[in-house]
Amino acid sequence: MKDLILSSLQDIEEEYDVRVLLAVESGSRAWGFASPDSDWDVRFVYVHPSEGYLLLDEGRDVIEKMLPGDIDIVGWDLRKALRLFRNTNPSIYEWINSPIIYYADKEFIDGMKTMAPTFFDLLKLLCHYRGLYIKHDERYLQTRNYPLKRFLYYLRGVLACKWIEIYRTMPPIDFRQLVDAMVDNSAIHEKIGHLLKWKRQSKEHDQMTVDPVLVEYTKVLADYYVNLDVNPLKGGGDSWRLRSPESIITISFEIIYLIKSICYTTL
Repeated sequence: MKDLILSSLQDIEEEYDVRVLLAVESGSRAWGFASPDSDWDVRFVYVHPSEGYLLLDEGRDVIEKMLPGDIDIVGWDLRKALRLFRNTNPSIYEWINSPIIYYADKEFIDGMKTMAPTFFDLLKLLCHYRGLYIKHDERYLQTRNYPLKRFLYYLRGVLACKWIEIYRTMPPIDFRQLVDAMVDNSAIHEKIGHLLKWKRQSKEHDQMTVDPVLVEYTKVLADYYVNLDVNPLKGGGDSWRLRSPESIITISFEIIYLIKSICYTTL
């Protein structure tokens, strides 16, 4: 499959006259709980020749392809990716930390990883994962039976919030690593392991009833983060590290340097 994906990316480079800087797997395969029939969620960052960034009007900044074999390929233009990176969009942070890498330009990935720990906004990150599990709870988990992947998405969001609160860093992409670090109750840990094993053997949309003990454990954690006040303006988030105006200026210069160094050595 990797060879097919790399070949498809080469076709995209030729068709759109771009250069791929980073291509990774996202979603359930990167998280470690894909089903046998799960899609391949390939995500990439690309750059145009440098003259393309001198145009007055910006063109389309996304490339999307659905290929045979359930390969879903989505790419972001470098300028779009860096803007979202600057604003702590969790997707781009997950991309640069994906455990499944199809291709990575060394200058690009080194630059992104160097900037990431210093400048991402923890509040935005926590609010993203909190919103993730709230959405899944409201939309999918109000019945007795539901697709197992929805509960795992829910659980992943909750444990990611716990990681952020404790370590003040980006949570691991690999779900098993996240569980090992955040779940110290051996019985709960075992129940999650059983779910992961079942998920890897079942079809993507198979439904099941999750152990009530595990559901209650997750909901208690979820309620805690729903009610956690992380807004410094309301007095509850004084301990959260926010970016200062100086750091925003610094990251802007870092991004300008990164985009220039890549564009002027392209194609």
